Amino acid sequence: MKDYGNNFNLSHIESSSHIYGPGKRFVVWFQGCSLACDGCWNQEMWSFKEKSLLSKEKLLALILDASEIQGVTFLGGEPLHQAENLWWLMRQIRKKSNLTIFLFTGYEQCELERFRYLSNIHELCDMVAIGRYLVGNRNINQQWIGSDNQVIVYPDNSREIAKSESINQVEIIIEDNESIRILGFPDEFLVNDIKGTSS
Repeated sequence: MKDYGNNFNLSHIESSSHIYGPGKRFVVWFQGCSLACDGCWNQEMWSFKEKSLLSKEKLLALILDASEIQGVTFLGGEPLHQAENLWWLMRQIRKKSNLTIFLFTGYEQCELERFRYLSNIHELCDMVAIGRYLVGNRNINQQWIGSDNQVIVYPDNSREIAKSESINQVEIIIEDNESIRILGFPDEFLVNDIKGTSS
C-alpha cells in the first residue's frame, strides 16, 4: 500500500446520494484496491496512483458542511487500504455530528480479525458491508451489496436501525456536459438502453 501522509487518495465524491445506505448520504470512493475482484464494477479504482489527493481535515469539513444528510458512506476501491486516516476521520465524524457511518470493505471477516480492524469497526461504524464481490454470486436485487456471499453487519456501537430490502437501486446522473454516469448495480439492459439513448 502507498502512504499518502495526511491526505486521502480519492476517486470520487458524491455529496448527495440515496442508494449507498439509509437516507440521503455523503459518499466517498477511495482510490486503490489490491483485492481486484473479478467482475468488479469499479476497476478504474484499482490503481494506487494518486488520482485526487485531499487532506483529511478538508474531507471532514466537506462532510460536516453537507446539507441535510443522514450519514456518510465509504467505499471504493478499498477504504481500509487507507485505514489510519479513515479511523481518524470516522472518530471526528462521530465526535462532531450525528451522522451514521456505512463502510464497504472487500475484506472477509477473518482478514478483518487478522489485521486487527474489528475493534475500530465496532467502535466507529454503524453499518459495514463485508466480503469480496463474487461475480458467480452476483445478485443485483439486494440493496447495497452486489453478491450473495457479502453480508451487512451492524457493529456493537451502531446507531442505525434501517435494514436492507430486496430491491435494486440505481442513480443516473446527467452532467452539465450532458455525459451520463450510473451509480449502483445496473443490469445490462439498463446500461445498454442508456448508451443507446445518449449516442
